[in-house]
Amino acid sequence: MTTSTLNYFDYLDLARQEYQNLLKKYPELTHLSPREMEVFSHLLSDKTQKQIAEELYISPSSVHFHCKNIYQKLNVNSRTQILIRYKELCRN
Repeated sequence: MTTSTLNYFDYLDLARQEYQNLLKKYPELTHLSPREMEVFSHLLSDKTQKQIAEELYISPSSVHFHCKNIYQKLNVNSRTQILIRYKELCRN
């Protein structure tokens, strides 16, 4: 039996491939900045904005600011709309 392990660079390649697949399915996500993508991924969870801020080591007002930008760029008005549109990405 052969066991295959991934090294650091294999994980990076896998992450890049997954990210490219995500962008093919949801091209509008290319408009988000790297920090907005981080906040966006947390918005798909049940975390509050305060919890997101703590995890990302930023202020709650910064999270709020990023959320407003994300909503505008994705043409949504609420977190609920994000959850509906991107429900298969939710990790709950």
